[in-house]
Amino acid sequence: MFAKKLIHAIDHHHGQANRTVLSGYPSIRGATMRDKEAYYLANMSWIHECLCREPRGHSAMLGSIVTDPVSPTSALGVLFLHANGLYDGCGDSTFGTAAAAVETGVVAAVEPVTRFTMDTVMGPLAIEVDVAGGIVSQVRYENLPSYHITQFALDLEGWGKVAVDVSQCGGQYCPQIDAGALGLSTDKSNQAGIKAFGRLVNAALLARPPIEDPESGRMVQLGQNNANVISLYNLQEDGKSCRIANTSAPDFMGRTPGGTPTGALLALLHARGLYTAGTSFANISPVGTVFHVTGQGTTLPGGTPAMKTTVGTKSWMMGIHQFVVDPSDPFPNGFIL
Repeated sequence: MFAKKLIHAIDHHHGQANRTVLSGYPSIRGATMRDKEAYYLANMSWIHECLCREPRGHSAMLGSIVTDPVSPTSALGVLFLHANGLYDGCGDSTFGTAAAAVETGVVAAVEPVTRFTMDTVMGPLAIEVDVAGGIVSQVRYENLPSYHITQFALDLEGWGKVAVDVSQCGGQYCPQIDAGALGLSTDKSNQAGIKAFGRLVNAALLARPPIEDPESGRMVQLGQNNANVISLYNLQEDGKSCRIANTSAPDFMGRTPGGTPTGALLALLHARGLYTAGTSFANISPVGTVFHVTGQGTTLPGGTPAMKTTVGTKSWMMGIHQFVVDPSDPFPNGFIL
C-alpha cells in the first residue's frame, strides 16, 4: 500500500465545481464552528491545499469539509474551503454540500422535501432539498440578511465616471455596477473584457478610503483579495431576471451568480424599487446556470433596512473520489501557478 493518506470526497457542480470532503481525516475539534475553523487551520490545512490546488484541483475549485454539528438541532457542520484557506460562508459550496449530504445518506432523504440545518462559522443555515425518485432536483438555503450600504462614482480610464453601489451579504461587501448601462457584456464570450474591467475597478477601489458598514460600524476596505466580489449586472427587459458576472482579484471570474452576490443584488434592486418582495427572481451566470431567489423585507437590530433571501439551484454530481497521497509525491499539498 503506497497511500500515505486516503480521502473520500464527492464532486458536484452548477457551473462552479465543489468538492465535499466526507472522510479520511481526524476529528475537527472545537465547541463552536469558529473553534473548529481555528483547529482546522492550525492542524489540517493540507486538506484544502491538497484537494483544491493543482494537480488534484484547479484555480477555480471550491470545497467543503463535513464536521460534527455544534448545535443540537443541526445535522452536520461544514467548513468552506478554497485553495488558499477558508470562507466563513459560501453559497456555491452550500449547494454542493447539501446535495452530497442527502445523496450519500449523511442526511436521510425525505420526499418531496428534505429539511435540515447545517452549522457554519456564520451561523446555522436552514436547508431544503427537493427529492423525487431518489434524485435531488434543487437545493435551497436561507441567506443571511443583505442590505444596501452606499453609492459613489469611480473615475475609470476609458469609461469615465462609473456609478458603484455597495451591498453586504454573508460577510461579503459587494461593489455592484450596472453593466447593461455601460454596454458591457456579462456573457462568458466577454471573459477577457470582464476581467480587464474588474482590474480597473479593483485598483480604483483600493485607492479609495474604507467605507463604514451602517449596521456594524465596521470600516471596510474595498478591493481586497477574496474580501469583495465585484458584481457586474445586466437587468433583463422582463424585470424578473438578470445576467450577472462576478469578478475578484486576482483576475478571477465567477462561474455562477454566487449566493452572496445574489443576496446583495436583491437588496440593491429592492432599495431601488426594482424588485417586489415575495416574487421569484432569476439570476443568470456567464455560463448560463441559474440561481432562483425570493426575498422578504426586514429590519436589522441597528435599524438598517434589509432583505432576507432564499436562494436555490440544481447541483449535478460529477464524481466520487478516493484521493491518495503517495509518500514520494513532491507536491503532497499541491501547488498554485
